[in-house]
Amino acid sequence: MRGFHNNSFDPQTLVVLEAAFDEAWLTLKAIGNTTVKPDELARCVLRLAMEGERDPVALHDGALKGLLPATAWREAS
Repeated sequence: MRGFHNNSFDPQTLVVLEAAFDEAWLTLKAIGNTTVKPDELARCVLRLAMEGERDPVALHDGALKGLLPATAWREAS
């Protein structure tokens, strides 16, 4: 993936990133979104992690905020 090759994450952070991705993906499925692809979501989560974010809720919310209008996924929560 372009732009990610110089960064690495410790195992604990990888668990957080995986959880954030999984929850965000489930949220997308719950609201019936079919336009966001898994790689787009992963890039958003990784970008936030590269900026230093480690809170799974903030990663989830930040990734979805970058991909969808907030009202679309907050109403499903």
